[in-house]
Amino acid sequence: MRHIMIIAACAVLAACSMHEPTTAWYAKASAGKPLTPAVEYVAHAPEFVQRSNAAYDAASAYIIARAPHLKRGSWAVVMDLDQTVMNNIGYHMAMDRAGEPFTPETWRAWTSEKQATLMPGALKFIRTVNAWGGHVAFVSNRRDYEQLATEENLAALGLQRGRDFRVLITRAAPFGDSDKNARFALVPQVLRAQGYPNVRTIAYLGDVTGDAPRRLNGARFFCIPQGGMYGENC
Repeated sequence: MRHIMIIAACAVLAACSMHEPTTAWYAKASAGKPLTPAVEYVAHAPEFVQRSNAAYDAASAYIIARAPHLKRGSWAVVMDLDQTVMNNIGYHMAMDRAGEPFTPETWRAWTSEKQATLMPGALKFIRTVNAWGGHVAFVSNRRDYEQLATEENLAALGLQRGRDFRVLITRAAPFGDSDKNARFALVPQVLRAQGYPNVRTIAYLGDVTGDAPRRLNGARFFCIPQGGMYGENC
């Protein structure tokens, strides 16, 4: 009986810590520090999962309605990564526990660990786009020096370049502009260079207003809820 109780206690501890990394930058974290409301919401609220799935279901319904009227390979969707496809709750929990703000150094350490998980509904949506003949492009404000680790993290989550997505555009360090409009415009050009000419973007997905271009030109923007963890949610 005592052996069974020990195993059960270990299982509970593992479940409680599954989002929290155990690396050197996290070692200074104080377990006594509370989570901010936004981080608590993303980490533990069932409503977060429900709302994220609902947003992706709406985007999938749009794709399924549009795709039969479009030639396969002639259209694309453009997606943000952080808190749209990749859930970085482990990083934000660690920073809250430590009582520390975001810094580029700790963020780079987090991306290097490749521990981000998937946002609810993201994988199913991406597979829907591919099944209906569309291209998936990621336009992220992660830095260019984080791109390799980002692709490896995505691959570990079941999202491989060439099969699940064709384009991943980051921004240059140290002076790359966080405004994505110039990089949005590059997506059709990159696809053309890859052998897919005349591709039009029919949807954008993100968690803040900057994840959509200033002019949608007939495309739709779908907001993925993230509870205000990354500032004001679109």
